[in-house]
Amino acid sequence: MSSLFHISERNHLGMILMSELAERHDASGFTRLTDIAKNMKMPLGYLEEIAFTLKKAGLIEGRQGPQGGYRLTELPQKITAEKILTALEGPLALVACQNTATPCPVEHKCVSRSLWGRLQKNILVTLRQTTLADL
Repeated sequence: MSSLFHISERNHLGMILMSELAERHDASGFTRLTDIAKNMKMPLGYLEEIAFTLKKAGLIEGRQGPQGGYRLTELPQKITAEKILTALEGPLALVACQNTATPCPVEHKCVSRSLWGRLQKNILVTLRQTTLADL
């Protein structure tokens, strides 16, 4: 897909997975990935990879066995879209120079840096304000 801004399949499926777990959060049980994969027509193997990453980041916890599966580690109101996407991909950077400690040698002459910076800032505000409960 050719597009100016493109959300990766990993991020898209990660948000769906987390939203599905948020829907079931009040049940306080664990949800099997096979159920989510079947319900949402998602590839189970890829969903397992995504769940592993989210578990490693501390956003979900897992349990094996007949009553096993995954669940959120926090209330849906506390988990932001930024936390999820950062766990899956790392910090947001529309252009490479936005998230680097090294100053850009042409920063004072770069006309597009401020545009991307403003856009990135607005995206971050939205991601920080949007929680799983909002979805």
